Amino acid sequence: MLSNNIIYINVFFHRDNKVVCIPLEEVVAMVALTQIKHEFHYEMIKVQGIVARTQLVRLMRAYGGTGCSRHHGCDICDGEHCIQLPDDNQLRETWGDEYKAKVEIVQKAVNETEGLIIAFDKKPIDAKFHDTCGGSTENSESVMSREIVYLRKVLCDYCTESPNWDSSKSISIEEIEEKLNVRFPSLKHTLKTSIENFFDDIKRDESGRVTSIKISGKEFKGTEMSKLLGLDSTRFSFSPTVITFVTRGKGEGLGLCQYGGNQMAIEGKNYLDILHYYFTGIEIKKIEAPCIEKPLNGRIIMLDPGHGGENSHDYIGAGGTREKELVLKISQKLKLSLEELGAEVVLTRNKDEYISLSNRAQMANKLRPDFFISIHFNGYTNPSIHGCEIYYYRSDKESEILAKSIMTSLTKDKEILDRGIKVADFYLLREVNVGSLHLELDYITNPDRELKLNDETFIDMIIARITAGFVDYYKY
Repeated sequence: MLSNNIIYINVFFHRDNKVVCIPLEEVVAMVALTQIKHEFHYEMIKVQGIVARTQLVRLMRAYGGTGCSRHHGCDICDGEHCIQLPDDNQLRETWGDEYKAKVEIVQKAVNETEGLIIAFDKKPIDAKFHDTCGGSTENSESVMSREIVYLRKVLCDYCTESPNWDSSKSISIEEIEEKLNVRFPSLKHTLKTSIENFFDDIKRDESGRVTSIKISGKEFKGTEMSKLLGLDSTRFSFSPTVITFVTRGKGEGLGLCQYGGNQMAIEGKNYLDILHYYFTGIEIKKIEAPCIEKPLNGRIIMLDPGHGGENSHDYIGAGGTREKELVLKISQKLKLSLEELGAEVVLTRNKDEYISLSNRAQMANKLRPDFFISIHFNGYTNPSIHGCEIYYYRSDKESEILAKSIMTSLTKDKEILDRGIKVADFYLLREVNVGSLHLELDYITNPDRELKLNDETFIDMIIARITAGFVDYYKY
């Protein structure tokens, strides 16, 4: 949202049960205050401000984000599943006597980097960060099971002075068993137990008594060890009750290493140096304010005119109107309409040609648009059947919301009948890895509908209403 050249973000607050519009830069400062450490260098605070802003803009619907996953119509909420957004009392508790000074320095850093985000391919990145990498960051596929080109492994010897460079944690056997849902074997004196380099070369007599044992390379008689350690008998075994895990670094290791970046700042590097070091191939750019005249600015939409080619298997109306030709015409017109409002629109085909479903899916998955819209007309043996049906893939909530917005717009004056929004397992809905819809705009086998579909005014009405459906979806 934009007002007086100030960008606003919609935040849902659970305590008040309402959405509040707050200047983006205010929220950036609040988020950055939760992410920085007490000892951070000023240049590193700038880095964290840019990271926070990038995370927020990536979610904002005004910039193509999905918004809060649990509260439609808002960008973020103050719940744990969203970006951590504490209230003033929590911040005062965190910073104590430093609160006022930290607020001032963070606000200064946010002001000096106002509007700057980390972008890749013109889009805000998933700005991952962690406390201490321990020598190198990670490739994304090692943690997230998918390759992200800007989250590449980089060597890092900057974080060696981090308080979390080396640490350890002792956990009881019982707790390990409970949390991992495993059971360790019971160790009995008849078992030939050993712990390499600690307890080795254990010899027992026929009754199971230890006659000799080597401990850390030194040999002891069983009776000697029993006496020195105060054991009740030489018939003993041993097992750990606590296991100590020694770790290096803290966090998953993706993206920015905070203590590494802080050390770079101490050594004279600026925020640009730090961000370019930890994120591969990115650019630091200033976000553009959303344009009221271009409500779809920044959106990428792929339109898929169904069928095409000689063996198209498309529906044909009684008057000879072909589905494949009509959906191409509508897609080309819809492309121009959406582009006028700022969207970038790509067609899977721009002429009468055959393109396999797998190739269409590959095109979409390579481009990764905000939405993939496959456009069709239906057919049935009963010529009286007519109306629009829209399909989405199960659990694709945002596509379901877009479908409702488009259907409401298309059918608002009953000129087109609403035949329902439905879940389907169509190949493209299943295989395209972005929000996807399959539109059956009407029944071309209905003679009255076919007649209307050959009227340019009616076609233009369909185009205008689908466009309005997109605008309404992004408005809330």
